[in-house]
Amino acid sequence: MKLARIQYQGAPTWGIVEKDDIYALEGDVYGSFNRGARLCSMSHATLLAPAEPSIIVACGLNYMGEIKHLGVEVPKEPSLFFKPATTVLDPGVTIPYPALTEKLSHEGELCCVMKKTARNVPEDKALDYVLGYTCGNDIGMMDVLKHDNNLITRAKGFDMSSALGPVLETDLDPKNLDIKGIINGEVIQHANTGEMLFSAAHIISYISEFMTLRAGDVVFTGTPENGHYVVKVGDVMEVEIENIGKLTTPVGPKA
Repeated sequence: MKLARIQYQGAPTWGIVEKDDIYALEGDVYGSFNRGARLCSMSHATLLAPAEPSIIVACGLNYMGEIKHLGVEVPKEPSLFFKPATTVLDPGVTIPYPALTEKLSHEGELCCVMKKTARNVPEDKALDYVLGYTCGNDIGMMDVLKHDNNLITRAKGFDMSSALGPVLETDLDPKNLDIKGIINGEVIQHANTGEMLFSAAHIISYISEFMTLRAGDVVFTGTPENGHYVVKVGDVMEVEIENIGKLTTPVGPKA
């Protein structure tokens, strides 16, 4: 099932997607719900990021191709960092090119949106705590990262640096999905989520050992080879994941 979060009659609203139609979601998206009346078509909807996080936890260095590309050691456990809720960027919305950087970067990733509180969750049960999966772009400032001696807070935690969407897919296997990063129509990343060092289930379980994930929180699972691809003003970044769809983020003028 595909779920969309849209701006409808002046308020954020969750809906159920069927082909090109969006129907009202009656009930609790994080609990039980039913399909209601038709609201609008996807083509006429104003899509919002399909998540309502209190926090975003991101996993770096999770594909061997990217680890070799960067020339770094293979991590023995998930390499995590935090991104605040203010980083969320809706699908299709232009990101202003931050004044702090000359090297804005693209990273296509599979993202998990949590369905319920997760604390000390075993790996074999971890995906039961996931509402669904969406495309993510972990946008960064690579020169800032270098300047800050690889301390990641400024480089990855700036406003609008977590593009998410276009929809949330509740029924798929996160271990076997084709994933692409695309710049101006050219595929610059192409992999399968089966190539991850640490699966989505492992990452969620690992996080839950030391902190509580809540409904609506987001987990980024890492980017394949050729992430950190530097973009310029006027470029269009896209992330496409099998059975989910394509997330589009244009790059705007400096702000």
